[in-house]
Amino acid sequence: MTTPLLLVLLTLEPQQQTQMDQIQQELQQQRQQIGHLMDLIEKNQKQTPPPVCAAEILRVGSLDQRSVPLTATASVPFNLFSVVTKPENACLHGEVRVTASYMDGNDALICSGVVENVATQTSLTESINLEIRPWNLREFVRWKNEPPQRNSGAKTLTCINVEGLSEVRSEELGRVTSVRIRATVLPKGGGMSTMEMEIVPQR
Repeated sequence: MTTPLLLVLLTLEPQQQTQMDQIQQELQQQRQQIGHLMDLIEKNQKQTPPPVCAAEILRVGSLDQRSVPLTATASVPFNLFSVVTKPENACLHGEVRVTASYMDGNDALICSGVVENVATQTSLTESINLEIRPWNLREFVRWKNEPPQRNSGAKTLTCINVEGLSEVRSEELGRVTSVRIRATVLPKGGGMSTMEMEIVPQR
């Protein structure tokens, strides 16, 4: 009776050893996976959140409303002082764009448009001097103190009607009683600030 029992025990021992080896391998794999997850968590905790950029744009001058003769060459200055927060590498360059809304006597919108990349802010504080020609859409806005190496010249305003389907006709602009001009600075890393000026025709 003793010999068969020994044979059974000897047969079981290698099987048990194999099972123990498999369990140890599985435990080792789980430890590695847990260690990898812990490394990822630690790296995520060390990463700094992206900076939040803010901006403020102010008009240089006290007039909210300007009266401009109804001629294609008539122009009005729109001088601005713009501030963008640090860090410079995340918040600069800032884009300055100009939008315009042409209104009739009932304060109803005739057409509106936007000119992108009118100016570029390259320092945290900057003076940006624009020239607006409200009755000349082809040469609507010019960056007066633009660096000489760029010299992009006057930019066109495409004024789209209320339905958003087509460019406004010249005869429709005859009904204009005011133009609302807005300059907006948009830092590279987000944020914005807007300044408005109103232009009325001098009849």
